[in-house]
Amino acid sequence: MSTTMMPLSTFLLPLPPSGPPLGYDWEERDMSTSSSTAACITGIDARDKFFGRARCIICGEGRVAHCHIIMERHKELWRKLKTLNWIPRQAKSTFQHEPRDGLLMCCNHRRAFYNYDFFIRFFPDIRKFVFVNFSGDDNLQQFHGKAIALDMKDHHAPFPSLFIIHEMRVRGYHPFQPIAPAMPDDIPWQDWISSDGVFDNETDTFNRDPLPDNGSVPP
Repeated sequence: MSTTMMPLSTFLLPLPPSGPPLGYDWEERDMSTSSSTAACITGIDARDKFFGRARCIICGEGRVAHCHIIMERHKELWRKLKTLNWIPRQAKSTFQHEPRDGLLMCCNHRRAFYNYDFFIRFFPDIRKFVFVNFSGDDNLQQFHGKAIALDMKDHHAPFPSLFIIHEMRVRGYHPFQPIAPAMPDDIPWQDWISSDGVFDNETDTFNRDPLPDNGSVPP
């Protein structure tokens, strides 16, 4: 059965200076006042684990490292995004302390993310974060157009607006790529999420707790 493909929507430039586009703002919820690198890492690790194991949110690899959407070399941008209401004012004062700026990825996807080979787009209508292989890298194509292991309902879900900023940089690094790459009309999960059963369709949440002792953790 063939998959219907649709062009990815684009954001008009310049981006709005008084907050992100409709659907990409942060839903109000309580935020911890704890602000430290250790608390940030704890929040990311608790969110990006499945069946009790930390795994890459893209491919499910178990050897992972922390990465940030807003990076060290752009740290001054964090303050500006708060001023422009692109992230909540109650967000941590520095990105290194904010788990909603952090992700767990394997070394390969972390490198590709920092090299601006792909971006992650939040789809407000289905509330999923979707992998977009904007560079057209053959090694990344198997992940293109599929939702990654992030849940917008999670207390430490990333700020969707931050991915727009990262997307703008990816597009700038690849000026000869099609502006609106084709995406599946019906966005599936990444293969490992479906095959390993890490998402529970009945509860509409990821399975984060370890399996019972008599169970076997997916490889």
